[in-house]
Amino acid sequence: MVKKRLDQIVYEQIVRQIENGQLLPREHITEQWVADELQISRTPVRKAFVRLKEDNYLEMIQNIGVRVKIQTLDSKSFQDRVNFIERLLNHYLFDLEKIEQVFDTSSLKNYLVEMQKQMDKEHPAFEDLELDYWRELLKYSENNYTKNSIMQAIQNILFDEGFIDQIMKKSRALKCKHLESLVEYLEEANYVKARREIRILLNQLKLNVIEENYKYN
Repeated sequence: MVKKRLDQIVYEQIVRQIENGQLLPREHITEQWVADELQISRTPVRKAFVRLKEDNYLEMIQNIGVRVKIQTLDSKSFQDRVNFIERLLNHYLFDLEKIEQVFDTSSLKNYLVEMQKQMDKEHPAFEDLELDYWRELLKYSENNYTKNSIMQAIQNILFDEGFIDQIMKKSRALKCKHLESLVEYLEEANYVKARREIRILLNQLKLNVIEENYKYN
């Protein structure tokens, strides 16, 4: 049996970590960190990084270094991720309902206030805050793998570099409206309506993407 070269092992390890959410889009990664993790020299890591850049898993940013590249989504990929997010969030909120979790919404409210201030700005501060909102929403999750999977899917959507990005920016007001209602239902411990509110929001986002995609095809 032929043994795999070290650079191939490094390549497959990083691809696996990206695909299962251990490494998130825009996350910085260094040759030294990978070498230390695998207890090998930096030479095979350097070779693997070259391939990973060529295959669009990593990118070099001037004055910043190497980071995980944001993958551009098409309409189907977007819908797949949204359906995935909805299923896991539905399960998460159902679990909170079963244990009668009292949800502290103070931080969620603060994020919404700041999101409103960034509503009309071109830079991604709104999306950064929205990401924090979703992370805060998941704070009672005891399953880190599920939590990380949801956050990875949300981050893929919020920071897409294709046409999804523009649709998400146009949908900021819509998102704030539903996320505010979600907070109200969580305060009332009305998890049935909270799940419904998320479903309505995500379905509307899917419709927005389908309509926009139809215009250009």
